[in-house]
Amino acid sequence: MKAVILAGGVGTRLRPLTYVMPKCLLPVGGVPLLEWTVRYLKSYGVSEFVVCVAYLKRQVMETIGDGSRLGTTIQYAEADSPLGTGGQLKTAERFIDGTFIAMNGDIVTSLDIQKLVARHWESKRIATIALKRFEVKVPYGHILTTPEMDIASFVEKPTLELMANAGVYVFDSKLFDSIPSGRTCSLESEVFPSLIAQGEKPAAYYEDAYWNDVGTLSDFERVNDEFLKQPVSVARNTP
Repeated sequence: MKAVILAGGVGTRLRPLTYVMPKCLLPVGGVPLLEWTVRYLKSYGVSEFVVCVAYLKRQVMETIGDGSRLGTTIQYAEADSPLGTGGQLKTAERFIDGTFIAMNGDIVTSLDIQKLVARHWESKRIATIALKRFEVKVPYGHILTTPEMDIASFVEKPTLELMANAGVYVFDSKLFDSIPSGRTCSLESEVFPSLIAQGEKPAAYYEDAYWNDVGTLSDFERVNDEFLKQPVSVARNTP
């Protein structure tokens, strides 16, 4: 099964670092993030990759190469400018035939890919989305009212538990039919809601795994420190 890695974004929240280096090449524990992702997926038997690139794409392609150094095969789906998660994924269509794994290029996780794939086969859906649980601390009193505008309950500064998209997926290649060509498009705000509206409900998968987004300078510093201190315990088969 092939894996598609979405690595074409500009990384505006990581500036000034990303003025000269694409986000996917920032070092996590001394290893470029994209290389970490390839090694992580390879540990689950994935050997063929399609990397979707746009911003500073030549730097990405020259640094990572054809994958032979990592014992894999890497092909590149190129765009002239970032196209969003959906548009970037669409550029990989010509390389894909059948079911495939997809992963955002700015996360690190210890999610069990084998279990995610098994969930997809079991569900027989067009898409399976890995989830992460997170907490939101509300800084105010949370109030519920009745239709008559009486206060039914009052909870001071509650903590809410929510489930969110983890940015790791298994897709059937039919998903490409739902992504428009040649324009910026978001999986999260366009493709997935459209599928659900059409009655094509994606499956969900959750496990209590390590997960972090390397999307801001503070996130990058925190994750890098974690990997430098405890690289093996943070995520499976960290380089």
